Amino acid sequence: MKRILVGGLCSLVLNSFLAAEDSGAFLGLSYQYGSVKFKQDLNMNITTPLATTNTPKSIREKTSMNGAGIKIGYKQFFGQSKWFGLRYYAFLDYGYSNFGKKVLPDEDYYVHMLNYGVGLDTLWNLVNTQNGSFGLFVGVGVGGDTWIANGKEYQKKQFPNGKANYTNFQTLIDAGLRTNFHKHHGFELGVKIPLLQDEIFKDVNDTLRPNVATTIKENLKTDIQRRYSVYLSYLYTF
Repeated sequence: MKRILVGGLCSLVLNSFLAAEDSGAFLGLSYQYGSVKFKQDLNMNITTPLATTNTPKSIREKTSMNGAGIKIGYKQFFGQSKWFGLRYYAFLDYGYSNFGKKVLPDEDYYVHMLNYGVGLDTLWNLVNTQNGSFGLFVGVGVGGDTWIANGKEYQKKQFPNGKANYTNFQTLIDAGLRTNFHKHHGFELGVKIPLLQDEIFKDVNDTLRPNVATTIKENLKTDIQRRYSVYLSYLYTF
């Protein structure tokens, strides 16, 4: 009986080695759902012949973001059992959000997001069988965010000297569960967490004179950030 158990265990371990996931180039597609936050701080100093008043105003909004992503790269496993590996890749994510009429006075405020860059993941195969593998991945990505938003006419009218910066540096953490089966096919359930907030518009000491007796000085700062993105991916290994 002992020999049978030892023999079965050795056979299972050997089959795991033989069925270990292979290195190779891959292409992945994903559906993503997450959250995005908008933050805007406005400070107005209104000066008239009678008085000077300070009028601060802040907007804080959060809404959902739907999108998709593509990832292409190479995964490399080490050792005979191939339980540990690295994955190098380039990625591009797209997301869309609509904040409704909470930001602009007369229309919905919407944004299109492009997040792109390169990434490095550590791969940990916890289970290797003859039919496939199951494990975890943890990694980081660096690149940029580009935001495409409406409301530019409103900005130009209200803040004529303001400066827009819709492209910013970004870094993120990427982690989740992964599986690979029949050598070529894989699914992943993961989450991306961007670490940096993007400043997309800033106006400092912009002066408006609605009439000869009134002077308005404005300071405005607008930030936006994708808070997180949960995604489901299909990957094909060549």
